[in-house]
Amino acid sequence: MVDLTDVLYVDGNVLIAEFPEGMEMTDETFAKVNERFEELASQPAVDTHISNLQMEASLNDDVFTRAQEAAEAGKQFGITDWIIVSGGIKKMALKSKVGEISGVDISLVDTKAEAMELVTA
Repeated sequence: MVDLTDVLYVDGNVLIAEFPEGMEMTDETFAKVNERFEELASQPAVDTHISNLQMEASLNDDVFTRAQEAAEAGKQFGITDWIIVSGGIKKMALKSKVGEISGVDISLVDTKAEAMELVTA
């Protein structure tokens, strides 16, 4: 199991989720990720979320469902800007699913550095 303090953390006003290569993609893991997400999202300064998808495995329906749950939870805490970092089609697939959540604005970038530039722009 990946240490969630390394996976989800706050940097300034940004809640960052680093999904590393080899991360277990189980219901139990994503339930814990979403629990940690909600803990961090409640911090008053947080208004943006970055999902940095580093894993090579394809995303499945459970991942999409958990992402939608996180987007809904984030909205409750005022997080309406999501930046998805990934190469290839993975970010497009996640955008299409999270984009189904009304009131969430999504940006797509290739690197975490680009994501952080968007936050400070």
